[in-house]
Amino acid sequence: MANDVHIQCVDHLDRGVSYAESCFETFRIINGFIFAWDYHWHRLQQGLQSFGIMLTNQQQVLQQCLSAASHTSNDCLLRLTVSGGDAPWGLKRQATPNIYIQAQAFQAKTTKIHLQSVEYPYPLTPKTAKFSSDYALILRASQGWALADVNTALVCKDGIILGGVTANIALFIDKQWVTPEGDGVLPGTIRHFLMQQDLIQAQTCPANLLAQTQAAVFLNSGSFIQVIHTINGKPLDTSHPAIASLQHALQHEKGVR
Repeated sequence: MANDVHIQCVDHLDRGVSYAESCFETFRIINGFIFAWDYHWHRLQQGLQSFGIMLTNQQQVLQQCLSAASHTSNDCLLRLTVSGGDAPWGLKRQATPNIYIQAQAFQAKTTKIHLQSVEYPYPLTPKTAKFSSDYALILRASQGWALADVNTALVCKDGIILGGVTANIALFIDKQWVTPEGDGVLPGTIRHFLMQQDLIQAQTCPANLLAQTQAAVFLNSGSFIQVIHTINGKPLDTSHPAIASLQHALQHEKGVR
């Protein structure tokens, strides 16, 4: 493994690599439509502005995303990443931002979701956007989790539920969907939409709520709504009518399948 590396000598390096000065958004493009594009763009802008990076070319970026999708699949998963750009050594930015677009045909996951609670070992910070650095911490934390797949983690901190590694979680408890809020919780696109529809309520979610949970789902912009089968070995109702209410709210929106 030690010999299986690619070594380069460079004068400049992308600041996303040098200092994790980057944010990204991941979303589906279905038949030329992106669900809640404006929300994705707004969240990306919020993250970049915290680095002092300004993007004003929204329509140009959107068209490039749509073009990449059109050459990939009519149901495409796309990741849009923006970094501080290529620059010489040093903290001072002397570059134009780099924009990266990665597209692949969407492939639905068919495996059942069985979650296991894990403890997040680092201090929590507000997650106003998808900072690449946050995911670097997740990857570091995962080295201490005894899991075969990091996507089976239900991330908690000091007895408080945060969510999945790449998805928000919603729990159905006593006739109400609730979803975690607070530091360490990303304001996800699907979560935001369902909150606007008054279908889920954001609140602090102590881990003891899991004992009362009847049904649970993951929410993200790749798979939209994924039904969770078990949490810590406890079976959940995967055909609960409350799940259908969330799915129904999304089914007629453009960019959703």
